[in-house]
Amino acid sequence: MRLKLPPWILLTDVGPIPGLDNPLLNIPTADGFPSPSATADASRSVSPTPAEAADHPREFQKSQRRPKDVAAHLVYIRYLQRNQPTRTSIETFGTGYQDYLQAPLQPLTDNLESVTYEVFEKDPVKYDWYERAVAHALSDWSKQHKPTSSPTGAVVIAVAGSGRGPLVTRSLKASETTGIPVEVWAVEKNPNAYVLLQRHNVADWGGAVNVVKSDMRAWKGPQRAATSEGVPVYGKVDILVSELLGSFGDNELSPECLDGVQHVLAPQYGISIPSSYTAHLTPVLAPKLHAEISQRAVTEPSATDTPYVVMLHAIDYLATSVPDSARIQEAWEFSHPLPGATLASAEARRGGGVSGGGGGSMAGGDGANEHNTRYSRLKFVCRDRGVVHGLAGYFEAVLYDGEAGKVELSTRPDNIDAKSKDMISWFPIFFPLKVHLSSLAAIHGIRLTCSIRTLFTFLMIQRWRSVSGDKPTIGKSGMNGW
Repeated sequence: MRLKLPPWILLTDVGPIPGLDNPLLNIPTADGFPSPSATADASRSVSPTPAEAADHPREFQKSQRRPKDVAAHLVYIRYLQRNQPTRTSIETFGTGYQDYLQAPLQPLTDNLESVTYEVFEKDPVKYDWYERAVAHALSDWSKQHKPTSSPTGAVVIAVAGSGRGPLVTRSLKASETTGIPVEVWAVEKNPNAYVLLQRHNVADWGGAVNVVKSDMRAWKGPQRAATSEGVPVYGKVDILVSELLGSFGDNELSPECLDGVQHVLAPQYGISIPSSYTAHLTPVLAPKLHAEISQRAVTEPSATDTPYVVMLHAIDYLATSVPDSARIQEAWEFSHPLPGATLASAEARRGGGVSGGGGGSMAGGDGANEHNTRYSRLKFVCRDRGVVHGLAGYFEAVLYDGEAGKVELSTRPDNIDAKSKDMISWFPIFFPLKVHLSSLAAIHGIRLTCSIRTLFTFLMIQRWRSVSGDKPTIGKSGMNGW
C-alpha cells in the first residue's frame, strides 16, 4: 500500500511535547513558521572558516548554544501542511466520498431526484465539452452545406433525457456562438424534471425550446403537421444529444436507449453526441472495500454480486504497463448511430422474421438486442504480489469527431488530465470478486443482453505451477444486472 496524499511522513519515538499540558509554561508555538533565531541563522551571509572558528572557539561556541526546540518536528509538519499542493477539483469535490460505496444510478427505470441532477450540474468541464462538441457539429454542418430536417432551414437538435436542462442551455449557447440557427427539442420522461423544463422555457429560453414529456424510445420525432384526416406527421432530428453514460460507459444502458431513439435521427447526415464510448478495466487491491462488502454480505447476500460506484482511494493497481499489456485496458466499444442494416436485423428478430428470432436467443428474450452483447479477453501482467479484490472500471467517450478534431471525455486516471481535466461527474465503478486471487493472468468479460435485462459478469483466471504442471484458479464477479 502507498499513501495517496502528501506529506508522506511517519514520525516514531518523538515523545510528548513538554509543557503542552501546562498553560503557564512558555514554549515555542508550532504554527509552521520558523523561530526568529532560526531565521537569523538562515540569513547569515558568511559562515566562519575553520581557521576563524579555531581562532575564536569560545565566541562561536557561545553563539551556537541555544535551547533545544522541543516542538521542532511539529513546526516542520505544520510547515509542510501549509505548503501542500493545491487540491484538484475532483479532490475538493470528492472530500468525504473516498472509498464510499454507492449503488449505480438507474435513470431508465427510476426518476432521479432534483438533488441528484443538481450534483451533476456542478461539473463545468463536462458541459463545456458538450457545448464545444455541439458547436463543432454545427460548424461542420454549415461548412459541408448539409440539408436540415427543419422547414425553416434550422438545424434540428434533440436533447434525449434532458433532465433539468443543462444540455439544452449549452446547445442554445453553441448556436449563439456559431451563429447557426437551431430548432431545439427537449425530451424527458421524469414528470418532475418536465415541469422544471417548462419553467426554464418560459423564464430562461424565451419559449425557443419544444419540451416533450416522453420516454425517448417511444418519441416519434418532431411533430410537423397533420394530414387532412388529422393524423400527425413527424419529422427527423439532425443532431441527437444525450448524457446517458455511466461509470463504465454502457452500464446505465446508453446503447439500448440510443438504439431505441435512433429512428428519429436523419438517416443520411444525422449526428449522435456522443458518437462512441469504450469501457476499461484493471485489477486492484482494495482491502477497505473488501472489508465493507464482506460485512454487508452477512445480512445482504447479493452484496458481492453488486457493482459499486466509488471514488477509489485506499487501493493499489496490481497490473504493470509493459509492451503489449497496459495497466488499464479497453474491454469493448459502442458507436452511434448504428448502421441501418443492424437496426433492421434487430427489428426482424423482434418479430421472429429471421433465423433465431421469435424463439428467443442464447441471451434470452426475442434476440432483438443481441447486437449489444459484448465479450472481451484481457491479459494483465502483475509483477507485484497482491490479492485481487476486484476490478476497477472506467470509460472514455468521443463526443464528436470533426474537422477541428476530437472532443473527448475520460475517467481513466492516466488520461483524464489530457482529455477532460478536473471533470467530476463520474467516479469509477468497482466490480467485487467472490474468490480473491493472489495474482492474475486473464480477464474474460461478458455483457449479456436480452429484451428485458442486461447482465455483466467477469471471470478472472490465475495460473500457478505445481509438480504436476500448470493449474488454473478461477475467481469471478456476480451476474451484475440492470
